[in-house]
Amino acid sequence: MVRPVNNQILFKPFPGDEVSAAGIIVPESVRGESNKGVIVEVGNGTKIRPMKLKSGQIGYRVKDWGEPVDISGERHYLMEDKAILALE
Repeated sequence: MVRPVNNQILFKPFPGDEVSAAGIIVPESVRGESNKGVIVEVGNGTKIRPMKLKSGQIGYRVKDWGEPVDISGERHYLMEDKAILALE
């Protein structure tokens, strides 16, 4: 497993919506990824900025942030903790 350092997190986005808000079925070829996902792993933080996020939390990230990483054939993203805008 990839273990982030300092204030980095490992984020796994949920698949994009199958149906749009207007009720239109979105084809899989253009569906993409959601900005909502699960925080898989977190770094230790630093003395100046301790880590406040925890593994397993559901959050919303800034769209298109993060460095893509493939883990077991699934796409994850390494990014700074400040890329998470809200938690559920």
